[in-house]
Amino acid sequence: MFKKTALALSVMLAAAPAWAEWPEKSIELIVAYSPGGGTDITARVLQPLLEKELGQKVVVINRPGAGGEIGHAALANAKADGYTMGIVNIPPMLTIPITRKASFATDDIQPVAGLVQDPSALSVPASSPFLTLDELVAFAKKNPGAITVGTTGVGTDDHLAVRYLAQAAGIEVTHVPFAGAGPVRTALIGGHISAAALNLGEAMPAATEGQVRILAQFGEDISELAPDVATVQSLGYDVTMLSERGIGLPKSVDPAIVEKLAAAIGRVAANEEFKSRNRELYTEVVYKTTSDFSAHVKELETAYKTMWEQAPWQ
Repeated sequence: MFKKTALALSVMLAAAPAWAEWPEKSIELIVAYSPGGGTDITARVLQPLLEKELGQKVVVINRPGAGGEIGHAALANAKADGYTMGIVNIPPMLTIPITRKASFATDDIQPVAGLVQDPSALSVPASSPFLTLDELVAFAKKNPGAITVGTTGVGTDDHLAVRYLAQAAGIEVTHVPFAGAGPVRTALIGGHISAAALNLGEAMPAATEGQVRILAQFGEDISELAPDVATVQSLGYDVTMLSERGIGLPKSVDPAIVEKLAAAIGRVAANEEFKSRNRELYTEVVYKTTSDFSAHVKELETAYKTMWEQAPWQ
């Protein structure tokens, strides 16, 4: 009788779903950009709180390059066992496969939860002669291509913000792509580029230290976190653009793991420590559930495809 019971128990344990014990080991969190940028900072703030929620170590892995393609591809092509997740950055996750034949497709990544958003902003070195956006635009009109603008790569929110601002203002600038926000900020502070499109959260620390001057930000409204920075729209240019960062998994991960992870991220997003730290970093916490985030991603993908068809940004 004992042998039969033991055998039945072993069969039941063997048949138990993998998600029931998940996670049983450390989890990799892929960041598609270099250390020091907004996406990386989001990961570093999330990491310790998510570790507490999941009861396992979360290891941040930076995989920069190709405007975010390398990191997003690493996530998309990872084993679908729940032990590799990534900070998905929108729009790059959507625009990269639209712009070129990429090593991943948007559908290869399962959106799990939306986490934060951060509007793009246009900044110049503190020593720049341009005190306002209108002054920079006026110079660019008289000197086509003379203004060099650094971004985190083709198809990023920074690049699209610059492209559509140039289109709205009727100017021509020279785009200078970098591997991440850290190198862009370094080049800007050093005066190696005329201006840079960085997220507000990436530019504000340097602005408060007097190293750069933010001319305007691309959010729809004035940010409560940076009330003195005007929106591009309020200055007469009908352009809005922001970075949205959330968590993604490779497709085909067990739905129960997705649900468990989304719930843990939701608890982190509601944690006052997480919200307070993001406020200090000038980043807004905007949690989206799996269903809401997935629907939002699909809606934006359609919008970016239309934008590309109307006027390719390559």
